[in-house]
Amino acid sequence: MKALVVATSATPDNLRQDVLVGQHHRVDYFELADRFDGCYVDYNIVPENGTLRRLEQKLRMDMRLAQHVARLVSREGYDVVLSLSERVGIPLATLLPREVAHLVIMHHAMSKPKISLIKAVGLAGRWRKIMTLSDAESRGLEAALGLARGSVMTLRTPVDVDFYRPVDGVPLAAQDHIQSLGLSHRDYPTLLRAMRRLPDVTCHLRVGSAWVSGRAGHENEELPPNVVLQPFVQPHELRECYARSRFIVVPIRSSTQWSAGCTSVQAAQAMGRAVIATAMPGLSEYLINGETGILVGIGDDQAMAEAIEYLWHNPQIAEQMGRRGREWLAANFSLDQWLERVVSAVHEAVSVPTQMFSDTHS
Repeated sequence: MKALVVATSATPDNLRQDVLVGQHHRVDYFELADRFDGCYVDYNIVPENGTLRRLEQKLRMDMRLAQHVARLVSREGYDVVLSLSERVGIPLATLLPREVAHLVIMHHAMSKPKISLIKAVGLAGRWRKIMTLSDAESRGLEAALGLARGSVMTLRTPVDVDFYRPVDGVPLAAQDHIQSLGLSHRDYPTLLRAMRRLPDVTCHLRVGSAWVSGRAGHENEELPPNVVLQPFVQPHELRECYARSRFIVVPIRSSTQWSAGCTSVQAAQAMGRAVIATAMPGLSEYLINGETGILVGIGDDQAMAEAIEYLWHNPQIAEQMGRRGREWLAANFSLDQWLERVVSAVHEAVSVPTQMFSDTHS
């Protein structure tokens, strides 16, 4: 089996070295390429073109990367392609021959435009395996595409639990703030309204992302005195930020991206921190409500304020939640467990005859 892993990111020149020296968490596509004794490609194989790149960003489709991958598959004879995002997986599905086993991980599975496109072009039958980030999205996508129940696989976002791990010896006095971080689909206006109700609690707002760009929603808001903007930092510095936060808040706005924020939730729990998060259908699966964190309703600043106040004034409960979260995460959602699930899915997909798969999804 000759496998090709397709990542939708640009790999910095020094990333492998940073992983080796412990300055960055392990990278999923590095690990997958090693597991398959194969190769990965990313945005670095696509010539720079600002105009076309802006168009692709607007469409949320990586057409040029898909074209490069299709040519590479034809030239090098790959028989398995794993697209780590539908951004490349959707256009690539129209280009690869059916005898190539193509698997895709969908990060925004409930996007109405994407579902409409998949149905209109009949793309579901072009993938040997479709994977989403939550059970809610798997069942929702099956219903939207008219697929048999259980045909879409759930593959929750993993975390490198060796890199993100609790830091011993940080006194409670040093945990003098809470933290909210990230960019994608964040609902910072709701968090800011909640913080105005809690003038004695300090919140560090760390807006940024290694994956997406854009506005976070706080730009036109007047920040209350107890909310402090902090710069985006790299993973090795982020660990210290988690360690010095009493707990983490991940507010998400209502959208069809049901699992937005899951990476922040996973990393926080791996660091032994309790999490308060918005009860989106997918994100809700990334913590155990009342045990590893607290879920609050979409846009409910009063409920968010009450949850923050509760954990702030009960640090022992926050600590217990964080400890349970770390144990639950390490037992179920580590990167190594994720890799085993992906490898098994690939081998299963390869073993399915092409005609049988096409008939099943027709």
